[in-house]
Amino acid sequence: MNDGLVEFVQRHRPVVLTGAGISVDSGIPDYRGPTARRPRRPIQYKPFVEHPEVRQRYWARAMVGWPHFSKTAP
Repeated sequence: MNDGLVEFVQRHRPVVLTGAGISVDSGIPDYRGPTARRPRRPIQYKPFVEHPEVRQRYWARAMVGWPHFSKTAP
């Protein structure tokens, strides 16, 4: 790797912002796009903060998906 690039990254710690879909190539399934397995509706803020059962559903879904996400690589 280019020594100048390595030095730049180490010194400045750049942040890279990407668009939707960048994670698909890493093995994370498409959430809402044309290749999504089934349509999903994101949990909205208001129901999340007002209803414990909505938070429980959110965290349950997160726990089910975590093993798959933890095995992905850029």
